[in-house]
Amino acid sequence: MTKVKAIFLDMDGTILHKDNFVSDTTVRTIDALKKQGYKVFLATGRAHNEIHHLVPENFSVDGIVSSNGTLGMVDDKEVFKHSLTLASVTQIVEKARQQGIYYEVFPFDSTRVILAEDKRWAMTMFEADTPPGNVGESEWFSRKDAIKDKVEWVTELVDQKFSKIYLFSPEYDKITAFRAMLGEEKENLSISVSNSSRFNAETMPYNVDKGTGIKEMIEYFGIKQSETLVIGDSDNDRAMFAFGQHTVAMKNARPEIQALCDEVTSLTNEEDGAAHYLQQKFLTL
Repeated sequence: MTKVKAIFLDMDGTILHKDNFVSDTTVRTIDALKKQGYKVFLATGRAHNEIHHLVPENFSVDGIVSSNGTLGMVDDKEVFKHSLTLASVTQIVEKARQQGIYYEVFPFDSTRVILAEDKRWAMTMFEADTPPGNVGESEWFSRKDAIKDKVEWVTELVDQKFSKIYLFSPEYDKITAFRAMLGEEKENLSISVSNSSRFNAETMPYNVDKGTGIKEMIEYFGIKQSETLVIGDSDNDRAMFAFGQHTVAMKNARPEIQALCDEVTSLTNEEDGAAHYLQQKFLTL
């Protein structure tokens, strides 16, 4: 732990509360870490252009690895960028539509998109005021919020650079089978497949994940792998747990995720568990 120079934080289920916002406690903790010379980064499945909606105005980190390792940004500088092809995106969207899987396509430089002809059934899927079954509140209300005013309904998918596709179904067996199918076809589709909950799947460019994103980010800063600490809570954090030198799972992570890590926080994300862990290990506040 004395060698740690770079700290990478997941967002959903880690520093975000269920209302999809970062607390002042976390902001103060990150600021204090930076003042003591630590580099603090986000490593998230969220698209870069949506992060500012989730954090206070005074929130500041040294860099952001977004869309599960697809894009690396330091301030306004693009450190790395990996794109899905239009052909892959088109094929995946068509497969999703055939099976009734909700999807959001994320271009790098514009609002996420859904085909306009799918608007009616997409809106119908999220009519309920409470999440069905075991779907998490954060994921359910993020989708309801997205289709309300964060999605552009387009007549066709046009050729541009895409960071990822988010796919969702409230039916566990359906999304599990769909995710497995994508995994089997990942080489043909030139994609990587991950998920941040049991009810979703995310596709990124081939051989890209949070682990590769962290590797590219620390290389930019001249930091060694042995000097990294990562904190996360879900399946899409497996790659960064495999790469990070010291690994920490959130108390609210599932047991199989906790088993991958060196330590588990004593508090959940709702209790600012990541911030309290970092205070205890690195700070005297």
